[in-house]
Amino acid sequence: MNAIRRHVVSAEEAPLSLRAHIEGPTSSTASSPGQQPSSGTRQTHSRRRPFLSRLLAAGEAIDAGDGERARALIEGILRAEPDTGDASERISGVFGRALLARLDGDRSGDGNLYLRSAGPRDMLAAFQLLVHATPLIRFGYLSANAAIVEAFQDEGEIHVIDIGVGGGTQWPFLLHRLATRPGGPPRVRLTGIDLPCRGPDPEQRLRWAGAFIGGWAERLKVPFEFHGVASSVERVDWSRIASRSTAPIAVNAAFALHHVPDASVHATANRDTILTRIRALSPRVLTLVEPDVEHNAHQFLPRLSEAIGHYYAVFQALEALLPPHIAARETIEQVFFGQEVMNVVVGEGAARVERHERRGAWQRRLRMNGFEPLRVSPHESLVRGALRLNQGFDVRSDEPAILLMRNGVSLVAASAWRPRQLPPPSRFMSGLFRR
Repeated sequence: MNAIRRHVVSAEEAPLSLRAHIEGPTSSTASSPGQQPSSGTRQTHSRRRPFLSRLLAAGEAIDAGDGERARALIEGILRAEPDTGDASERISGVFGRALLARLDGDRSGDGNLYLRSAGPRDMLAAFQLLVHATPLIRFGYLSANAAIVEAFQDEGEIHVIDIGVGGGTQWPFLLHRLATRPGGPPRVRLTGIDLPCRGPDPEQRLRWAGAFIGGWAERLKVPFEFHGVASSVERVDWSRIASRSTAPIAVNAAFALHHVPDASVHATANRDTILTRIRALSPRVLTLVEPDVEHNAHQFLPRLSEAIGHYYAVFQALEALLPPHIAARETIEQVFFGQEVMNVVVGEGAARVERHERRGAWQRRLRMNGFEPLRVSPHESLVRGALRLNQGFDVRSDEPAILLMRNGVSLVAASAWRPRQLPPPSRFMSGLFRR
């Protein structure tokens, strides 16, 4: 979803099976992680959701090298004009185009196949709708901000380093919280990291983001300064960023770190290396928000099943919350999420940048790289109240994460971490060092 943040400025542990996403959380026939659906399960899908069943069948045909059968299935889906139907039909159009691109050997990963004419204003309108009319993005913002406010409640100055700052839409929510703090707001220094723009002005988006957040800070009377870093997160000079301020640090990663490859793809510039570098900053808090789905380690077929289940649940949520047949919803579904789906289905190796991991994988990774969790359950009621949830949504704490749920399915997970506190040396060990 961090791709969405960039677009807007340029204008329980085991994976849930596909059947659990389609039929609800009470199904007792969920497959194990990575297991492809049995023929009986596919027949059930065919009766209930024929488009989704055909997608799985097309994926199996591609995986088996049966291109003729795969093409016939995909073209049958696309001929049905699924983009105007219900959630299962619309998601089938998105996945059908992605599967066709994989079948044809198109490795461009360009998911903007439906609304190629969507410009910056269309993107802005769509993203604003996604933020304000649904909890999908706002949940992560509010959860991360709650952890930051708690970590700096007695500080007069804070330094937030935001990985993938995009248009800066997270930070007005934080500034509102800080503006009403007893004793007055702290001075806020925000370092926004994001990819450089193409063309002669690589920092243009960052300046727009800084101006947007700065305008809110001025209205709310929060002392504020912004510094932009136009760079991929793998190339960031973290020590230089930290040296610019003596204030305690928060590092925020909302829908961003899944774009960094793991060690199986890149031996040095990977998410473990990034976490190690962040830990060296000794941040007061690291906030992590990620979709709660596995698109990283799975091979093609189980990854396809995971992706269909996750994005079908997202499209169901959009169907429940947004008016039908409006351009902004089409942009959200067919461009924003369509690009993600295209990359998940088509991309392999370094070409796949949408590498989401479930919360358990992130938790193991963070612990392995020297972090320990902060409790987030106290934020559950605050976030739920701020979101004013309906249409099957709920917020649930599952330490060390807080989850955005819909109809029993976990869609997004948020957590907060700090560098692990090493225990003091024992009296015996201290005596050895003194000798």
